[in-house]
Amino acid sequence: MGSRRRRSSSWIFVGFSVLLLVLPSGLSQKSRLTALAGFLPVQSLSRWTFRFPGSWSTNAGELETLRTQNDFLKDEAGKKDREIRRLSLLLEQAQGMKQSVRDQNFRMLAADVLFPTDSSAWRKSITITLGTRDGAEKGLLVVYNNQVVGRILETGPWTSRVQTVTDPGFRAGAVAVPKTTPAGISFSERHGGVYEGTSGESGQLKWLGGENPVENGAAVLTTEDPLNGVPRGLSLGRVTSVNTGRGAFPKVDVEPLLDFRSLEHVMVLVPPPDFRAAALSGGRP
Repeated sequence: MGSRRRRSSSWIFVGFSVLLLVLPSGLSQKSRLTALAGFLPVQSLSRWTFRFPGSWSTNAGELETLRTQNDFLKDEAGKKDREIRRLSLLLEQAQGMKQSVRDQNFRMLAADVLFPTDSSAWRKSITITLGTRDGAEKGLLVVYNNQVVGRILETGPWTSRVQTVTDPGFRAGAVAVPKTTPAGISFSERHGGVYEGTSGESGQLKWLGGENPVENGAAVLTTEDPLNGVPRGLSLGRVTSVNTGRGAFPKVDVEPLLDFRSLEHVMVLVPPPDFRAAALSGGRP
């Protein structure tokens, strides 16, 4: 019954509208004006209703703009925080190297690590963002704090490949410093050996002589090598095992203290001109 009443009421409205259209304007003018007067409040209400979502959309647009600006400022603040962290790490490295190279006038060049691993399974190297345009040269030592990362092997205009201390081609003069140093024995009086990489995760100290025994946990440090631009006292790692065997020299396994895959920043050591010149002339720098 309800649906029939709604249909009949709608038909009445339609019929009344058609009648107003058919009748001459002189007869239907008053009825039309009356109907129009009743429609005007409805029209005003509808305009106000449509205007409200428009203002709401304007406010939503302003909120979206503010949200975008806020995200941009957050991103800029994050970039500044990362830059501050990078500079803090570089300052920490410079301070860590100050003790080792303070008397030898080494210059330090900061570089970021671009690729922390090598694509070849036979090589152990990293790629840094320092090339010949910035002063990189083949053979320069690369360090993190006072720990040796490796040596520059190949250079390009913007990047360089660094041979790490675990690469089989890396060699450097080294000495194992005992945990307990006997009285009267200085660093320069100990007999050093040769550190070599093994293509694995460690290296070996070979041809190690002298009367000082090598013990597990001993620090392995570089000996002064002016010809190759290596200062004295940089860390190559620590002794993990010693095998005396039957030979004249013990086999000493050395584990680096660094995880090269987690490095983000390094320093390249540039020796002063007189450092190598003294070695070529046979004198001390």
